[in-house]
Amino acid sequence: MSDTKEAKVKVNADVPIPSDTEIRKEMEQLMQTVNLETMSTKQFIATLSEKFNGADLSSKKKYIKATITEIIDSMQDSDDESSEEEDSSSEEEEEEMEVVVPKKRKQGGGGLSAVKEISQELADFLGSGRQMARTDIVKAMWAYIKDNELQNPDDRRQILLDDRMKAVFGVDQFTVSSIL
Repeated sequence: MSDTKEAKVKVNADVPIPSDTEIRKEMEQLMQTVNLETMSTKQFIATLSEKFNGADLSSKKKYIKATITEIIDSMQDSDDESSEEEDSSSEEEEEEMEVVVPKKRKQGGGGLSAVKEISQELADFLGSGRQMARTDIVKAMWAYIKDNELQNPDDRRQILLDDRMKAVFGVDQFTVSSIL
């Protein structure tokens, strides 16, 4: 089956649905052979269904999507570990080697819930990693503002920054809608 064409599978209702363990094992093998950058989730599920003699995997769709993400994460983690070992090799070897890391498929979430890279200063302030969704940043900021009572009592839309926040934002005060 070509990965660029629409995924069509004849579902066989008589074939029992495989267990999660069986599905994951087959997925791990399949992900080593398919091009994850061009194959859609729907096409991947169709190919996986073919591996199980046409079993109807529609009831396992959420599990399969979550497992795809887990497997890709583990593949990237193992690539990170191997690249740390490669760092000790000579520069000539590094120039010859090219590591192709599959793109991580996002599960839904665009717009405000999309995970983006944030500044190191903001990450240090929030006590988080360098990637966060805007919604998570806003929640963390509100928690900090409320814990430290930084809202102006006369106009609760105004936030009076403490020294930590001034270092990150470079202003003495702001309104919630102007900065968040």
